[in-house]
Parts: sequence; C-alpha cells; structure tokens
Amino acid sequence: MGAPGLTTALRADTFDNLQLNAGVILKNFEYSSTTDATALKTAIAAAITAGNILGATRGGGEFHVTRETRDPDIDGKRYAYKGGTFVDSADAYLNTTLVEVTPDNIKVLLGTGDATTSGKKTTIKMRTAIDADDYLTNICWAGDLSDGRLVLIVLKNALNTADFTLTYKDKDEGTLAAEFHAHQANFDDYDYAPFEVVFFDMPSQ
Repeated sequence: MGAPGLTTALRADTFDNLQLNAGVILKNFEYSSTTDATALKTAIAAAITAGNILGATRGGGEFHVTRETRDPDIDGKRYAYKGGTFVDSADAYLNTTLVEVTPDNIKVLLGTGDATTSGKKTTIKMRTAIDADDYLTNICWAGDLSDGRLVLIVLKNALNTADFTLTYKDKDEGTLAAEFHAHQANFDDYDYAPFEVVFFDMPSQ
C-alpha cells in the first residue's frame, strides 16, 4: 500500500498562489508602465489619493467571463472535432457592492449620469443616451497573492450596464450594486476580448 496523500494537488507552491482578501477597485487606472508588485502598490496608492477609486466594498466581488460558442451542424459530422468550435461572442464583467454612497459613485453607476454642483448642492441627472465619454477607460481590480505578488484584472472601456440599485434599511448602511462590463474599442477589434489579467511579481532582490 502506498503512502497516503500521494494523489493530492497540495505542494509547496500552493500556499504561494492563494488570492487573499477583497482587493481594491480602481477606475481609469494607468498601469502600462508599471513593472513589478512594489511599483504597482505605489501606483495604486497614488490612484487612491487622486480619487480614482470606487471605494470600500462589502462581500468582495466577482469577475466573470462568459462565452457563446458554436459548433456548426454539418452533414456527416458525428462528433465534436478539434478546430470545429467557434467563439461567437464574449462578455467580461465585474460585480461588487459599494458601501460608499457618493455623488461620483452614483454618477458612474447610472452610466449616463451628469452631475452639477452649485455651492454646497450637487444634483445628478441621468441622460437617456450613452455618449462615448460615459465609458470609463478601464475598471481595474487589484488583489494580493499570498507570496506578495499582485494580480490586476482590467476591464477596458467599462460601463455599468446593470440596473441601478441603492439598498437601504434601518440599523444598517446603504449599499450600491455595481456590474461593470468591458467593451471593444472599435469594430475592427476582433482578435482579443476587451480585458486582461496581469500578474506582477516582486522585484528581484
């Protein structure tokens, strides 16, 4: 009889690859010149100071990629064949629940919100048409890995397309539901879906 546990996937690297905690969600985040995890942490801190953060969340969030695939129905085809499946569409989106109810968050979550400020009063109205400027350059979720690395999920040309919901109740805090979807930049952009996942290693010692 063999030693127990030889069929487990547990190994020394397992505890280096765990994703920890809820992370942070940034908007219009410039990360292309960032080279490692330490530099990314500095860039995130600067983005938070600049106000490019959605705010605190409750219950974490989720990142989804759904694909619609098609296998053509052809006479004589008896099986599914390698190379015979086509991706018709893909949808990348991120959802979360915000606990910071701010004018900017409401404007962003309405998708087509316009805010005007007069003195100490800010009024937000929702347009019935979506303009090009309503799309955020990106929505980024940054999360920690257990060995100090960081992972960044980037939704390009992001727009909250879910129904706007402000939930409020007695002896609790109001929350805002968010669901940002990525969009292609133009009609010729077919090679890749409009999102990317980027891993940032710790700098060499």
